[in-house]
Amino acid sequence: MVLLVFTDRIRSAVYQALNSPEFDKSAKSRLRNYLKSSSGIPLDLMKEVSTFLLSKDGKLGNEIGFSRFWLHELLKGSGIYIEKRKDRVKNPQLMARLEQILAEQANKEYARMIGRVASSYDVETFKLLDTEEFSSIRGQLTAIINITFTMVAVFAAVYHVAQTITGDTGMRVLLALTGSVVVGVAETFLYMPPSRTAHSPSTRTAHPPSPQNAHSPSPRTAATRRPTRNATL
Repeated sequence: MVLLVFTDRIRSAVYQALNSPEFDKSAKSRLRNYLKSSSGIPLDLMKEVSTFLLSKDGKLGNEIGFSRFWLHELLKGSGIYIEKRKDRVKNPQLMARLEQILAEQANKEYARMIGRVASSYDVETFKLLDTEEFSSIRGQLTAIINITFTMVAVFAAVYHVAQTITGDTGMRVLLALTGSVVVGVAETFLYMPPSRTAHSPSTRTAHPPSPQNAHSPSPRTAATRRPTRNATL
């Protein structure tokens, strides 16, 4: 149903229709209800009012061609009535649930941000561990690279020297491989003791002698000093 906005022209026509005894009673009751509410008037009801007033002018002998009760004349200045939107009532339970969800999300975000931040102690510990591990790995890589280059050099040298011994390529390759493997095993055993001593617990936990032990004489020294003192006496 299309509602029209009340204007002075529409109100004047409606009051004339209400004051006419020939107008339909049901239409009059409907018009009174819409006048009380001031919300608007239906388009079909305005058509009834316009038709009634035009027929009334025709019965009175008035010229209806230029009558002001035509529907298009009555609708001048009017428009479609749009009811104001009512404020939606918020459900308190829903609002409480929404606040709880927002609080949980905020706590999770805060915990995630705090989890990314490490303490200063952890940072220093990680730095120390990284330095020790890097030094160990660097030493091992250096040893592996040195052994590899040594084996390659020995292989090339033995291969070229073997040309003076034999002309068989397979024999030269076998001699070169044997020499490189022997040198590689020897190099490996040479590099193993330093790595063991570097990481042994005795070297890490070694402490300098205490001042008391440094200045206290040994029993042997005391025993050797006593006869000398008796001899002088």
